Amino acid sequence: MMTHSDPHVLTIGTDDGVRLAATRLGRSASAATLVYVHALGHERGFWSPLAGRVHQQLSGAVTQIVYDQRGHGESGKPAPRQITTLRRLAEDLDTVLAHASGPVVLVAHSTAAQLVYAYATIHREPADRLGGLVLFNAISESLALPRYLHTWPKRLIWLRRHRSLDAVTAAGEAMLAYRLGRTGHLFAPNAGAHPRVTIDILGTHLGFGLHVKAAEALSRIPAVVLAGERDTVVPLQHAVGLADALRADYDIVAGAGHHLPRTHLERATDTITTIVDHALRLHLERPAHAAENERGRA
Repeated sequence: MMTHSDPHVLTIGTDDGVRLAATRLGRSASAATLVYVHALGHERGFWSPLAGRVHQQLSGAVTQIVYDQRGHGESGKPAPRQITTLRRLAEDLDTVLAHASGPVVLVAHSTAAQLVYAYATIHREPADRLGGLVLFNAISESLALPRYLHTWPKRLIWLRRHRSLDAVTAAGEAMLAYRLGRTGHLFAPNAGAHPRVTIDILGTHLGFGLHVKAAEALSRIPAVVLAGERDTVVPLQHAVGLADALRADYDIVAGAGHHLPRTHLERATDTITTIVDHALRLHLERPAHAAENERGRA
């Protein structure tokens, strides 16, 4: 028998027909919603231990949604000629947020922070929808990457857009995926990501950082930036700069690496529940402030 506490599988349709696979923990509607965004090239299973712990900690009182981005996990793949851009992923995120209730606390890991920045760029007032933001091991600016990661993806995307060389493109994508897998690079595709979408990510997302307007918009949202002391992917100075730009709380977790949300569950859970509590308090205080302002104008 299904209860409110059982995981519930969702299928979320996008405006171009791609279906997004998602899982909901907790009630379909509650006072607040947590939405988790996995790193580019991974899938929603990354969040399972943390979401389960938060669900237990909050006794299922808050809705949680984890989803696979297009071309990842169990979500549908875009058409072969369609390029998966960061803007497209941000629009998908907006579609997922339509299934949330109450203030939304967005939780992102690693390169998923780029998606959050894109969302803030597209939606100039993200504070109207978001009540809190938690960033784990977040990338705030371009990382030093091998030269072939700048050249190969762009060439493969050009071939896919302008020529009917499907076999050549597929072979190039397979070779690049193999090379990434051998190096163990941050963007290395795994069982959760389609190689074509990984190529799009590498070709269109590199160099996308936190722009001034997006930072200003996000700075109006209560936020926490957590960095791993032993993170070999994102330098600690990136995390410090990100926290300053967002006017966010910031902390370094001792002994943590780049997969902090999985290796340090207790710390990650405490951070999320604190932000949820803060978002709920602000949400409850807003009507009172609005009423006081109305009386002041009368």
